[in-house]
Amino acid sequence: MQESSLRECSAHSTSTKAIADLWPEIESIFDLESSSTVKQQAISSLIKLGEAARAILTDFESAISKDHSKAAVPGGDIHPMTRYVMNYVTFLTDYSGILADILADWPLPVLSSLPEAYFGSPLFDDGTVNSAISTRLAWLVLLMLCKLDGRAEMYKDAALSYLFLANNLQYVVNKVQKSSLKFLHGDEWIKKHEAKVRQYASNYERMGWSKVLATLPDINDNQMTAQQVTECFRSFNSSFEEAYNKQASWVVSDSKLRDQIKISVAGKLVPAYSEFYEKYRQVVARKGGIVRFTPVDLENYLSDLLFGTGGSSSHLSSSSSLSSLNSSPTHSRGGRSR
Repeated sequence: MQESSLRECSAHSTSTKAIADLWPEIESIFDLESSSTVKQQAISSLIKLGEAARAILTDFESAISKDHSKAAVPGGDIHPMTRYVMNYVTFLTDYSGILADILADWPLPVLSSLPEAYFGSPLFDDGTVNSAISTRLAWLVLLMLCKLDGRAEMYKDAALSYLFLANNLQYVVNKVQKSSLKFLHGDEWIKKHEAKVRQYASNYERMGWSKVLATLPDINDNQMTAQQVTECFRSFNSSFEEAYNKQASWVVSDSKLRDQIKISVAGKLVPAYSEFYEKYRQVVARKGGIVRFTPVDLENYLSDLLFGTGGSSSHLSSSSSLSSLNSSPTHSRGGRSR
């Protein structure tokens, strides 16, 4: 997908719009039989410009379908294809009026393969339905989303693949909401895809943190022995270190989504650990290095994640005790808060 196709489409759409806007004057000025050739030339130009615009859109669709880039975006960030396609599609909405005429008798050859959610009857301010342009742009977005599903499979870590999908779909939703696409796709489209973002985020959370949560026992069970408590703390330390170090370079670009994810993870992990910590830390108090995290430590480390900058200044290491590094229980690492 090249930037030149965007410029070409812009030029053809602008020229077509100019002729269409001037058509009443053209008909009036060149109404005589002696000047009818001028009118015919204008009609011929409109037809050629429309054909050119269709060809450019066809090439663009083909470029999306044939994109086989194999490099995974570091940290699960926004894929360049996502940015380019959404910029292209939002640009096309500036010419939705003339494109509606160009696309009116040009149905998609694979129309039946589009999900039902992509069809509706979004209305413009004048109350008319523009299903041709709405369907075509929805189709372009769908092609890209299908490609993103394939890109997600390039990540070896399942949690990161879901984070990648959440990142990219959130970017798409944001672009739709902040442009004229919201009138073409409609509120229902936005709601369904927002729900899908939440599902991807939930899958990331489950895949990325369930192993850590699983190390914490139910404190309502029978009293644990000192050995069991020691093993529990050690298992938690190890699993939290592993999850944190793995995710230190992962990123969520949208600040609202990033905060929602981190608050959700902390809301499950910190209270569960706090209960275990408060009940059993004194059992192993004399064993140095067993209790490596306070609940506040967890909050601070979780706060540092998903910025794509490596988290805190260094990775967690089992060879050092976090509690001994902190000058106070409220020490904030990285200068960020939830």
